[in-house]
Amino acid sequence: MNKKNSHILLAILRHLKSQPSFESIGIKSFRNLLEKTALVFKPDKSIKLESFHIKSIEAQWLVPLNYNEKRIIMYIHGGGYIAGSINSHRDLASRIAIASDAKVLIFNYGLAPEHPFPKGLMDVRTVYQWLVDNFHYPHKISLVADSAGAGLGLALLSELLTDGRPLPICTALISPWIDLECKNKSYIENQGKDPMLSQSILKKIARLYTDQDLSSPLISPVNNDFSGITPLLIQTGEQEVLIDDSKILAENLKTSGAEVQLEIWKDMFHVWHYFAKYLSQGRQAIKQIGNFIKKYS
Repeated sequence: MNKKNSHILLAILRHLKSQPSFESIGIKSFRNLLEKTALVFKPDKSIKLESFHIKSIEAQWLVPLNYNEKRIIMYIHGGGYIAGSINSHRDLASRIAIASDAKVLIFNYGLAPEHPFPKGLMDVRTVYQWLVDNFHYPHKISLVADSAGAGLGLALLSELLTDGRPLPICTALISPWIDLECKNKSYIENQGKDPMLSQSILKKIARLYTDQDLSSPLISPVNNDFSGITPLLIQTGEQEVLIDDSKILAENLKTSGAEVQLEIWKDMFHVWHYFAKYLSQGRQAIKQIGNFIKKYS
C-alpha cells in the first residue's frame, strides 16, 4: 500500500472509530447520521435515477450511461437491519452499476425494530418476484448485497432453492452478516481491529431484528444447504469481526458443490466499498464485482 493510500485508510479508520453507536444516540438519530453521511457520496452525474414503487415498497432504478439491456442487478443494502436506505447506498450501488454495465434496482425494505423479521425478507421476496415477472430476461438477474442485506439476500436464495423457483444467475456478497448468533472466533480475534462492529453491538442488533431462534436458517442463512446454487462471489475484509461468516459460508458452498470465489482483502474493514470515492481498494473491489457480474450475465 502506497503512502497516500495508507494516509487515506488511516483517516477513514479514525473517522469510523469516532462515530457514535445506535446505543449512544438512539436508532432514529443513528439512521439520520447515516443519511447525512451519504450526502458526501453523490453518485456519478451520468447515472439516471428513476423512482417508483413496487406495491408499497419505495424503489429506484440506477441507470448508467452505457449498459447491457439484458443485464440487471437487484441490490439489497446493509445497515444492520435497523438502518440504511436507497439514499445511503445509492453511490455504492451506482458504482456497481457502472462497473457491471447494468441497470441496478435498489429499494427500501422494512427496518427493525418497527418491522422485525420476517418483514424485511418479505419485502426482498416481493421485489425479486416483481423483477422475475416484469423483466424481459429474468434468467439474467444478478443479486448484489452488503452486510445485513447480504443476510437477506442469502435467505432469499435459500427460499428459492427450497421452493424450486428461478435463481439469480449469480450473486455477489459484500461483508455478509449471515450468522446472527455472533459466535465465531473472529469476533474475538478481530476485536478492536474492526472500527465499525463488535460482538456486543451485533448481538443487541440481532435481538432488535427478532426474538425468534437466531439459528433459524432464514435468520442465520449460513445454516442452510445450498446444493444447486448459482455462482457466488464473497468479499470480506481481513480486519472484520464478521470474516468467519464468509469463510464458513465459502466452505459450506464448496461442500455443496457450488462455484464460489472468496476474496479476503488485506487491511480492509466492514464494507470498505462504501468509501470508494476516497479509497482505491474500494474501487478495485467494485471492479472485481463488475467483472464477476459480466462473466455470468
